[in-house]
Amino acid sequence: MANEERKVRGTETHEGFTVGLALVDALPVIFFGGSLTVIATALSGTGLTFALVVIGAVLVVLSGFCKVSWKMCLGLGIGDIQILNKMFVPAMATGFMITVSGIVVGTIKKVIKWNLVFASVLSAPVIICFLIGFCGMGLMSYFRKSNDKETFDHDAKKNWIAQITNGIAQGMFFLGILLAKFN
Repeated sequence: MANEERKVRGTETHEGFTVGLALVDALPVIFFGGSLTVIATALSGTGLTFALVVIGAVLVVLSGFCKVSWKMCLGLGIGDIQILNKMFVPAMATGFMITVSGIVVGTIKKVIKWNLVFASVLSAPVIICFLIGFCGMGLMSYFRKSNDKETFDHDAKKNWIAQITNGIAQGMFFLGILLAKFN
């Protein structure tokens, strides 16, 4: 497909996808990356647990930036670069599986002190941040289930709602993790 055809197709099938939407979509990625940076820092020096959490986190963040880049290309009129959009789910799922593997390894090796984690997370105001974050993620799940993938991927208004919700949720998780770290 020629560049001009790709440009036209991208703007016609994704009307309303702007640079602003791409920038709003970058916020949850940045907040999530910050959260995992704080967690990975707390795990530094723990060998395999640290390595798995970092590798998984990098994959998750890269997948998020692929999606942001896809929206940025649409917003700039470059076109619909499908590979950036299609990489999102497999890279995100793989990254989360690797991160969870690191947490499992850390639990088995008793590197993660869950009693301290729970005491910190359940303290005020940390728990409020996490509750708001979980409510936001619940809304994100609802948005996804109430819309088919094709509609969700092409409707700018739904994307704005979802990304603002996701940004607030990830921002609250990040704030909660920062507060828990210093608790």
